Amino acid sequence: MRIMISRAAKRSGLCDDKGQPRPLSSERPLEGPTMSSLAQVTFCVIGIMLIVALIAHKLAQSATVFTLFLSNPGSSWPSVISALPQPPKPYHYDEFMTWLKQTDFSQFKQSLKWQPEVAEFDIDAAAQGKFGPWLTGSFADSAIAVAKSINKYSFMDDILLTGNLDIVGAPGTHLYVLRRLLEAAQGSAHPTFVDAGCGPGYLLMAWILAAGEGSRAVGIDVDQMAVASAERHLRNAGAFDTDAVSLPRGAETQVFVGDALNPDGRALGLRPNSVDAINLGLAVEFESAMEDLSPLAQFLRTGGLMAAPVCNPAEEQPSSIPKGKCAGLFKIFVKSEDGSLQRAPLDPDIPTRFIVALKPGQTTGDA
Repeated sequence: MRIMISRAAKRSGLCDDKGQPRPLSSERPLEGPTMSSLAQVTFCVIGIMLIVALIAHKLAQSATVFTLFLSNPGSSWPSVISALPQPPKPYHYDEFMTWLKQTDFSQFKQSLKWQPEVAEFDIDAAAQGKFGPWLTGSFADSAIAVAKSINKYSFMDDILLTGNLDIVGAPGTHLYVLRRLLEAAQGSAHPTFVDAGCGPGYLLMAWILAAGEGSRAVGIDVDQMAVASAERHLRNAGAFDTDAVSLPRGAETQVFVGDALNPDGRALGLRPNSVDAINLGLAVEFESAMEDLSPLAQFLRTGGLMAAPVCNPAEEQPSSIPKGKCAGLFKIFVKSEDGSLQRAPLDPDIPTRFIVALKPGQTTGDA
């Protein structure tokens, strides 16, 4: 910065090569502090101060742009999103669904990688879908009510531009995860939840709204941009229907960059045997499932629950499955007194397809 100031000062003509004020006469320097020399010094100092202020302003603008770039998929993100049809505000599920069904996004297909589909937001249809038979009872009622209160559309802005739906679960999956894991929140003074592979942060919001006062939701994702997006979504004042729910007293959400399968408990503020429920947003391979889940399981308390997709054996994978994904079963585990993970009682084998969690040194082509 000093070099930039010196160059600018020299260009102004008021200062010499060393950044000192030039004398008024080209014949000889002035030998005393006259009014003219003092004025020249003053002008030189003011010029330098203005240049410093300009440079500081430019640096601040650069930092702002860099922050936006980190948290958004492209530099055109704000203008593209603002140009889209805007849903009714404040958010209410029924009004939003009516708007969505009537809105044509096809004219934006050049700028959108994914156009909003009704199925991604339709909680009523999801409750009657593949997971429907297990969405019964009071926990299911709570999960459905909370899902309707969350403005999922506000969590999907990045996906509109990237087209990567793999980073967020389908409505039925969200309902099932909430319904099963909310059982672990009962009787806990501070129901604690970890979403390993949290994507845009939807389940973090869902957990604190459903688990209530004093709850804590911790998100982990290896993608720094995903973490920045999740933080932005969770801070959004329009993230949920304020007429239907309110943020529970003492509830908190936190999102960290990290390895979903091997999280750093100290960095996350998590102690062993302190977490009530964990959701793994990535599938583990059948042959090493228990070994892969073990680092996460250490944080579960005895009786705590974990939802995790487990791939079918390699020889049973269909040839049509894309690289990096697997066909498997959605499973619920409970931590036993000896510290091991066991299948939860009456856990159904629900077929699913998920992105496979990569191990150190692996690439998508290896999975």
